[in-house]
Amino acid sequence: MFNRTRLWVFTLILALALPACGNTGAQDTSTATPVLSSAEGPVLSPAEGPSGPLLLFEDDFSNSSSGWLEVADAESGQGYRNGQFFFEVRSPDLIVWDNAEGNFRDFVLEVEARQVSGALESSYGVLLRYIDDGNFYRFDLTGDGYYAVSRLEYGEWVTLVDWQESAHVKVRGEVNCIRVICQGPRMTLYVNGEELASVEDSSFERGDVGLFASTFTDPNVEVEFDNLEIWEALGKP
Repeated sequence: MFNRTRLWVFTLILALALPACGNTGAQDTSTATPVLSSAEGPVLSPAEGPSGPLLLFEDDFSNSSSGWLEVADAESGQGYRNGQFFFEVRSPDLIVWDNAEGNFRDFVLEVEARQVSGALESSYGVLLRYIDDGNFYRFDLTGDGYYAVSRLEYGEWVTLVDWQESAHVKVRGEVNCIRVICQGPRMTLYVNGEELASVEDSSFERGDVGLFASTFTDPNVEVEFDNLEIWEALGKP
C-alpha cells in the first residue's frame, strides 16, 4: 500500500548506499516472494529445509511487476529503477512509504538502502509491524550518521530510542545494510552488522513491513532500496 503522510512531530537526518548485507540463505530470484495473509497468519515460502529458517518474503526489485506501486506527482514519486526501488520526496514535512502487503509476527528483515541525494536533515528506513496509517514502528537512519526508533500509535508519536549518532551508520551516498529481528515484544536493530539498539514494546504483535523516505524542514530527498528479505525468526524472544 502506497502512503503519504504529513509529519507534525519527529526530526532527523539520513545516509546509505548499496552492496550486500550478507547472504542469509535466500535463493537468487528476480521476483518477489510475497506473504499471503490468512486467519492462520502468513503463508510461508519454504526456501530452506524444515530445520532451517523459512524465507517469508524477498524482492531484489529487478522485476517491475513484483507488486510495489509506481506513482509520481508534484509532491513525491516512487518506482523501480536499475534493479532497485526508489522514493523521491519533493515537499517538506512529508513521509512516503510502501508496504510489502504481508502479515508477519516474528521475523528477521534485511534490506540495503542508500540516500542518493537531498538534505542531510531527511531520513529513511523501515516500518515494522504496520497495522494501519496510524499504528506501526519506525526505524530511521539519517545522512549524517544518526538513527532513531519510534512508535506511531493512534496517530501519536512515541520515542523508543532517541536520536543517537553512530559511526556504524554510513553517510549520504553510501550503502547501509539494515537488519531487524522482531521476536515477541523485542526488536533488535542492526546496521552494517553492528547492533545499534534493542527495544521491548508489546504494543503491536504482528503486521506488515514497509520502506520509507521522509523530509522535514528541507524538501527534496531521494532514497534507493535493494535486496529486501524477510525470514522466519527462530528461537525464543
